[in-house]
Amino acid sequence: MPRRFLVVRAGEHFDLVESPAPSEHHLQEVMKMNPQLIPSDDLGLDGDLLVIGRETSLASGSIDLLCLASSGDVVLVEFKTGPQNPDFRHALAQLIDYGSDLWQMSLDDFDRGVVQRFLRGGHAPEHLAGCHDLRDAIGRAGWALDPEATDALLERLADVLQSGDFHFVVAAQRFTETMRDSLEYLNSTMRVGRFFLVEIVQLSGAELTAHAAQVVASPPRRTTATRASQGKTDEVAFLSSLEDSAYRDAFRDFLAGCSALGLALEWGSKGLSIRIQTPDRNLPLSIAWGLPDGVSWQGLKYLAVGIDRTSLARTPSVAAAAERYLAAIEAIPLGRVPNSAISARLFDASAAPAAVPAIIDAITALVEEVNETE
Repeated sequence: MPRRFLVVRAGEHFDLVESPAPSEHHLQEVMKMNPQLIPSDDLGLDGDLLVIGRETSLASGSIDLLCLASSGDVVLVEFKTGPQNPDFRHALAQLIDYGSDLWQMSLDDFDRGVVQRFLRGGHAPEHLAGCHDLRDAIGRAGWALDPEATDALLERLADVLQSGDFHFVVAAQRFTETMRDSLEYLNSTMRVGRFFLVEIVQLSGAELTAHAAQVVASPPRRTTATRASQGKTDEVAFLSSLEDSAYRDAFRDFLAGCSALGLALEWGSKGLSIRIQTPDRNLPLSIAWGLPDGVSWQGLKYLAVGIDRTSLARTPSVAAAAERYLAAIEAIPLGRVPNSAISARLFDASAAPAAVPAIIDAITALVEEVNETE
């Protein structure tokens, strides 16, 4: 049975009904020209994606869409061109081939050989006109990153290229259960890389045509416990990098407290972020960060506790709880205000040992409030 959507505009009601697209090629073109349709939140990514390749030639062929997330993650999109299982297997195999083409590519080779060719070619969108390289394109993405944050993104991208931990997306009008089973097998057995199925639908009615996309199959959500993969640090390596023993013990207590509360510990190439699941989005909200001595990220250092208000704006159901959390953190003695767009307090080796119990209390209160909203 086709799905129906009610659209209300200026007091007028429009009834749109799901209808077959003229062809799979038509839907491909719609998404290629409107990549914001890709549901990045459901891919576990924050904000709109930046297209850095469209029908871009790699060693194994031409990839339909190549995108970059503000986190430095890479998204490869291939469109299934027919309704049968062989068409799906072909699209999936192509994605894996393209991933192997990009795997272990240096950041400079990726920029020069992939991104800059796209920017010079005929498929680059108008808002990227005049961009010469990847850094220029990132500046036009609307992510409002300062130079330090851009450096951190590029460092993360270099790690992703080395590890091959890409987001692989097959897009089509419909997928069968057999196709979903194949995806589940890959996500359960692959050491790196995540696979998603995205359905694209066309809606028609009242002389209007609309399109929508949704993730219909994805990897299991990674929530609690520590997660690290190739190219990333882990708890043992991170703690061993902290020279001050009292600071190291305080950080160990902090991580144990966060794990006990069911929070996600997301490890990067140098440090980690502590994330909480919210009712509004599939992508968790970061509420704290840990960085080794001598390392900063977007102005954050040491044990940084707070919230990025840009991300918070996308999770309105927990806004009040988040504000109370920030107020509690700001009241903890010895916390320093960072030179950062993120609302946070920094606790270094001299401050963290005394502050961690109060930080855990504030996080506990936040978790309890967020759980009550679900």
